[in-house]
Amino acid sequence: MQTFVSCGPQTNMATLVRVSLASRAIAISRPLGAFRNLSTNTEVTGDGHETLSAGSAKTTSTAFEPSYFATFLSDKNDTSVYYEPLVAWLETLGRKDPANTKLGSLYLHPEVFGSFPRTDILHWNIYWQKLYKQVDWSFAMTREEKRGGGRKPWPQKGTGRSRQGSIRSPLWFKGGRALGPRGPRTYYFMLPFNLRVRGLISALSCKFAQNDLRIVDSLASLPSEDPKFLEELCEAREWGPSVLFIHESDCAPRNITLATDTVGHTNIMPVQGLNVYSMLKHETIVLSLKSAKLIQERLLFHLNRPDVREFEKYKVRPIVNRPALPQPLEYFAPSIHL
Repeated sequence: MQTFVSCGPQTNMATLVRVSLASRAIAISRPLGAFRNLSTNTEVTGDGHETLSAGSAKTTSTAFEPSYFATFLSDKNDTSVYYEPLVAWLETLGRKDPANTKLGSLYLHPEVFGSFPRTDILHWNIYWQKLYKQVDWSFAMTREEKRGGGRKPWPQKGTGRSRQGSIRSPLWFKGGRALGPRGPRTYYFMLPFNLRVRGLISALSCKFAQNDLRIVDSLASLPSEDPKFLEELCEAREWGPSVLFIHESDCAPRNITLATDTVGHTNIMPVQGLNVYSMLKHETIVLSLKSAKLIQERLLFHLNRPDVREFEKYKVRPIVNRPALPQPLEYFAPSIHL
């Protein structure tokens, strides 16, 4: 029995790890391009894969098990750390009964869904997104834009008054404004790229830790377009007062679109528009399987870009010394690795 695990954190390109449960050996195959040798005790098999025996792999907590992610993180002291995968249920929208909605279990990458939450980065993302719609419309006309004021109000000399050239001078009542607001003015600024990536990871990790992140096989599995069916489904599964459905494309299925259209506390969004503000605004996040896979792949790619890793100032705490995760139940479908 072989299980394929995609693990690519802290490497420039994705690595495919094939775990053999019988012999407890890891076959690591990499795409063409530059890569870093993970160990000197590797052997090339007949099919062109590099094989690393399980006995030579060491962790900081327990001996290596096939259920672990073979993820190697390069630190300043060049130490290797194995990360444990996170286990989540794969559900369906076809049935209301929570006891009959589990289709199986799947493994999520801990660097995307199990990272240490950074509330300061979440604050910066929320502040940045709130400035989208903040526009200052204040506008004041100058003396050139005011109507009138072409004639000199009184002669230059002989009246005893101060010299004046126009009634639209900023010194006069109802005159023009000097250095006044010239709206519309936007307060938008671009947040640094690493903060945007870390903000999405922190929001997903918080939702997963609070059990408010649900993954379904597909949003098209909703059998009815009746809004009452969707409300009863959310209530039966104890999804929060507000639910955000994430679809893998901008063309959502008909039933879920019509059902969420009339229910005020449910919304649907394409995965391309996923943002921190929307995730924190809604109580429960429901991801389709394809959207969860796309989110994980894109965030891992941007997280391990050379420019982000080199100039990243905000580090996260490594996930080490975790207890062993329980194996998935046997009567469910085989585990799915995103």
